[in-house]
Amino acid sequence: MSTTLIGSIVTPDRIIDGALEIAHGKIARVSEGFASDATYDYRGKYLLPGLIETHGHLREPGLEYKEDIPHGSRAALAGGFTTIFDMPNTRPPTTTVARVKEQIARYTGQCYTDFAINMGTSLQDIDELREVDPALITSFKLFAAGHATTPTTIPRLFDSARIFEIAGRREVMMLVHAENQELLDYFTVHYRDTLGRHDPAAWTEARNTAVVLTSVLEMIALARQFGVKLYLLHLSTPEEFAAVAFGRSLGVEVYGETTMVHLSFTSDDYARLGNLINIAPALRSPADQRSLWQLLREGKIDTVVTDHAPHTLEEKQKASVWDVASGLPGFQEALPALITNWLRHFGSETLDEGLVRIAQVTSTNLARIFGFTQKGSLAAGKDADIVVVDAHKDWQVRKADLFTKNRWSAFEGMTLQGKPVATFLRGTLVYADGSINGEARGQWLTRP
Repeated sequence: MSTTLIGSIVTPDRIIDGALEIAHGKIARVSEGFASDATYDYRGKYLLPGLIETHGHLREPGLEYKEDIPHGSRAALAGGFTTIFDMPNTRPPTTTVARVKEQIARYTGQCYTDFAINMGTSLQDIDELREVDPALITSFKLFAAGHATTPTTIPRLFDSARIFEIAGRREVMMLVHAENQELLDYFTVHYRDTLGRHDPAAWTEARNTAVVLTSVLEMIALARQFGVKLYLLHLSTPEEFAAVAFGRSLGVEVYGETTMVHLSFTSDDYARLGNLINIAPALRSPADQRSLWQLLREGKIDTVVTDHAPHTLEEKQKASVWDVASGLPGFQEALPALITNWLRHFGSETLDEGLVRIAQVTSTNLARIFGFTQKGSLAAGKDADIVVVDAHKDWQVRKADLFTKNRWSAFEGMTLQGKPVATFLRGTLVYADGSINGEARGQWLTRP
């Protein structure tokens, strides 16, 4: 039996008023014009491919007091996300073959979205990278520098080179949190110890452009040397995206991601929100943010994610910025924040252009880069992962509407434009108008 949705369908290059016919969890047909016998009538609303999140900090095992798989994945569905890649900074971290398999088992039956596993790297577990079956994971994740909640870092290029060599030989993609630890140590001592700075803005000044740009260039050099496919996480400056373009000119297959946090907040917002918006890499100036938005519009940013990283309010409200847990929740706020800020930068007349670009960077490009080609677009043969968005509806962010475990948001009290009103996972309606439908039905993803 088939299901039909009608509405404004966001395809990779345009928006059409039409119908999606779904059968056996897949999109069977996409047609222009509204079908008269639609199962779901979403005229006046937009149908986007389900969003994909590379940074699923769902905190299991060991940190469930911050978040857990059921709460986090329900928040994801409410935000239009249908796929989550688990991040390995758990306790213990996912840096061994056994823990990768345990994580797959842990997500199975608990996760409300489909899922995949990012494998972490640590000095003591480097040999595990030689043993893991690449089919079990998306990539190797490397922290080139740390912060308060980073379980394992690889600060020396000597050790990074060892990991890149394994990744190149095994044809596994590298995901890198690219900050230079030596420079970070130098600037932290300068601002914290020499100048006695403990205010939120000191974080941005210490984790400055030199810290991130140096590391990005180092990782590109290693990727070129060892023939590694490289995915650079949460880039925050236009200089880093210039480095990505430079890397491609050298023949490196390198991709650059930014986050909706960096596209929503700037260093000026510390005065209003303090350490709630502390994130690593740090927030940048309004001028840098404007440049990121222009790069996004021009198609020079490959992907945009939430970097959903919940902590308790107690962990976020320390007196000194150096003691704060870095990161914040954001699944439900992400799509409305992107739509709202696109319209703020480029005007309401560009809404359709913006939705096409947002679908590309939050879904289509991610599915292509990571090789999950059954996901990522509303086309015949793809999984019927769909988020329905009322792009003209205002949403005031309230704690009561949040599914994340600790129920706080840096966006609380703000009014955002554009609200996910329904989410379909492989053709099944799993979220509608504030409620989750049914039990966890997420599946572990394998590449076709």
